[in-house]
Amino acid sequence: MEFCDECGGMLVSEKKDGKSFMKCRSCGEKQDVEGEEMKVTEEKEEDPMDRLNVSSEEDQETTRPTTDKECPSCSSNKDDEKEHEWWMEQTRSSDEPPTRFYECTECGNVHKEYD
Repeated sequence: MEFCDECGGMLVSEKKDGKSFMKCRSCGEKQDVEGEEMKVTEEKEEDPMDRLNVSSEEDQETTRPTTDKECPSCSSNKDDEKEHEWWMEQTRSSDEPPTRFYECTECGNVHKEYD
C-alpha cells in the first residue's frame, strides 16, 4: 500500500492511455510508477444466480436426508405422500431463516419452502 507524499492519503493504481500511475484518493495528486512492476486487474463480480442452483451433479453424489411429503407435481391427493430428499440453503439475507428445498425421488420435481 502506498501513501501520498503531499497529504498522506492512500494511493490507488490507475491506468490511462496505456500508462500506469498512482493517484491519491484525497487530494488527487498523481505519482509516477518508476522501476516498479505494477499490475492492474479487474475482478469480475460473482453472479448471485450462480449460487442458487438447486440441483447439481455435486448434490446428486452426496447423500441427503429424506422425508415423506406431498409432491405438488405427482401426488393426486393429500394422503398420497412421496419420499423427498431435502436440503437447506441461505438464499436470503443472514437474518432470515434458510430456504428448505425438497426433491421428489419419483418424479424429480424440486420445490421450496420458506419458514
